[in-house]
Amino acid sequence: MDDQRREVAAGGYPFNCAVLDDVTFRADGEDLAEGGVEDLFGEMAPALRRFGVTLRIRTVCGNGDEEGYVLDINGCRFPVLDADDWRYNSPWLEATVRPLAVVNDLLAAAGTPVRVFTLYAGENDGLALLLDPAVVHTVRRSGLVDDRNTPELPRPNRDR
Repeated sequence: MDDQRREVAAGGYPFNCAVLDDVTFRADGEDLAEGGVEDLFGEMAPALRRFGVTLRIRTVCGNGDEEGYVLDINGCRFPVLDADDWRYNSPWLEATVRPLAVVNDLLAAAGTPVRVFTLYAGENDGLALLLDPAVVHTVRRSGLVDDRNTPELPRPNRDR
């Protein structure tokens, strides 16, 4: 931990350290939009269990179906994408933030302060990180890391 503090104090990036390896997940927006949310959640499952969340997930409809891409997460249906997202929204972004926002609701219900944050949401190099919001707030307030490289909470388009 002291090595990480020294690295950050010297200008190193605080969200690229070994202590975060088991809570950092590749969240490629294109892969997620093409049906990869179950894979991402499968990778996240062990870490989420440590924070009191057990995911039961199945695909109800895939992108080729008229209903769009819909998941059942712990017994509730959640739309990931529909036809309008491919025409009017950013499907890669929405396929990243919508499911991760659901996970944040489950984390809140479990009573843990940890939340899923994203970096480069909707891009091919997107990441999902399980972090305490206080850490992100401190980094943001420090001004040492620009906004693009600071994790943020997933915020889906709520106009649905």
